[in-house]
Amino acid sequence: MQNIPPQVQAMLGQLESYQQQLQLVIQQKQKVQLELTEAKKALEEIEKVEDGTIIYKTVGTLIVKTEKAKALEELKEKVETLEVRLSALERQEKKLNEKLKELTAKIQSSLRPTAG
Repeated sequence: MQNIPPQVQAMLGQLESYQQQLQLVIQQKQKVQLELTEAKKALEEIEKVEDGTIIYKTVGTLIVKTEKAKALEELKEKVETLEVRLSALERQEKKLNEKLKELTAKIQSSLRPTAG
């Protein structure tokens, strides 16, 4: 690490930071995808149920009775919110990947002349 110029060391630090950010974004994305899948499954099941059927939902540690229409509305809203969140995370992931690629290329080109 002593033979590496300070500006390259700084770029390596930035690269590590981008990698950590990317890892966090990927974890968040996976969590949102899981929640979205669960919400869509719940939505499908509620749509199959007849209108007069009693439906229960969890609110924190409680289970409460709700109406089908209200449950449908809430789930549709949740799905929409999760889809927006997922798309934002995908954009963020793409940007970070581009930055990583760009920075890696810069680091490689900075190290080439000194390697020879």
